[in-house]
Amino acid sequence: MQTILFTLSAVFWIAAAVCVPSAIRGHRRPLLLFLVVFAVTMTLMPQPVYRPVDALLGNGNVTYFIFHALTIVAIALLDVIVQQAMSPRGLTRARTRATVLITAAIVAAQAILFFGSDWRITDDISASFIPRWDFTAYAATTWIAMGIFAVSFGAACVTDLRRQRRPVTLVSLGLVLLACLGVFTYALISLTSAVLAVLYPDYLLVGWARTAYTLTLLGSPISLVLGLGLTAAADALAAAAKDWHDRRLLWRITPLWQRLLERTPELSIERHLRPMRLITVREPGVHLYRRHVEIRDSLLLHPDIAVTPVERALIDEAERRTQPRASVPVPLVGSAR
Repeated sequence: MQTILFTLSAVFWIAAAVCVPSAIRGHRRPLLLFLVVFAVTMTLMPQPVYRPVDALLGNGNVTYFIFHALTIVAIALLDVIVQQAMSPRGLTRARTRATVLITAAIVAAQAILFFGSDWRITDDISASFIPRWDFTAYAATTWIAMGIFAVSFGAACVTDLRRQRRPVTLVSLGLVLLACLGVFTYALISLTSAVLAVLYPDYLLVGWARTAYTLTLLGSPISLVLGLGLTAAADALAAAAKDWHDRRLLWRITPLWQRLLERTPELSIERHLRPMRLITVREPGVHLYRRHVEIRDSLLLHPDIAVTPVERALIDEAERRTQPRASVPVPLVGSAR
């Protein structure tokens, strides 16, 4: 079980790392924040992490409270993601304020119920349902929030499925829907089991309910992180491939650009880059576009400049990469050699 929990934590940290490039460019920042928060939440669950962290916090099972509080914060962040995706104008200020206030209220209620109890001082707090109503009330704040959000998020995904055509997005939505079903099942079983544990002292979570509980506890986070991160990963891979091709072509076309601009330096607004900067410069596609335009301008002004077939092919390739919608390349001026 501990190995599985560590694996889940690793999956979330990897997914967060995949989203970092998009977040740096100003996209999917709420998703990155959610993945980081939930990765921390999952990391606190394995006993080899839980016990040392709790020892640092005074051995009062404060880590258990942090786990539940972070879960509520993660749910709030998911709500932000859903609202941004579903609202044409994005997240309104009123909605943001309401989300913050509701999240703070739930965490405050959890803090009162947790630190005002004596059941939290036990070695077995995370291993079973404590047969007490105050524990049930405390844990129910998380379970009910999870269940409500699972229904809301699932309904939003079903609505979005009808509008999407991109295969990777459809797969992502399917995985998220599966996660929503698992989260709702986990919350329902947990809440029911906690109530039954209070009503019947000899109650044990066994049989198909235990199997469903374990499967949803382990499978839902994986399905959720894969669903939320799949589109971001696909976009990141596509962006990385485009960046590599742009950088490679920029390196190859630079000698031609330098040769032509020696004759007409007044045409250039592009800055000169050292060879190593061609490899590391940000947004190589922008530099490629500028150099392609300046090469064409130079050839139009000086049609007598000799251009080899290889150089023509490079210019045509740059034309296709920087102006992908152009169906017919602009004829090149310049004498062959």
